[in-house]
Amino acid sequence: MFKVVLTKKCSNNLVKQKKEGSLSDDDFILIRTWISEMSIFGPDYIESCGNWNDHELKGDRIGQRSSSFSSGGRIIYKVKNNKIEISVVKITAEHN
Repeated sequence: MFKVVLTKKCSNNLVKQKKEGSLSDDDFILIRTWISEMSIFGPDYIESCGNWNDHELKGDRIGQRSSSFSSGGRIIYKVKNNKIEISVVKITAEHN
């Protein structure tokens, strides 16, 4: 089992995006599915399964990864220490 931790800023942004309507109920289902799969199977599975288009980021986001939950939505996260504790950095409704 792996631990997925949402930062306080990420949690607040999720609530805000839900209230604004920029994240749909379907988006929330997919985000929960990602968290569940990451918790059970870990980052190697998320990267290799192909469902999440998971990849390393570059530039000012070196050390972070991105998983897609929709055509524009991304979960930006990083793996902390070699303990595979995953802190979700940012969830976006639109890809930028």
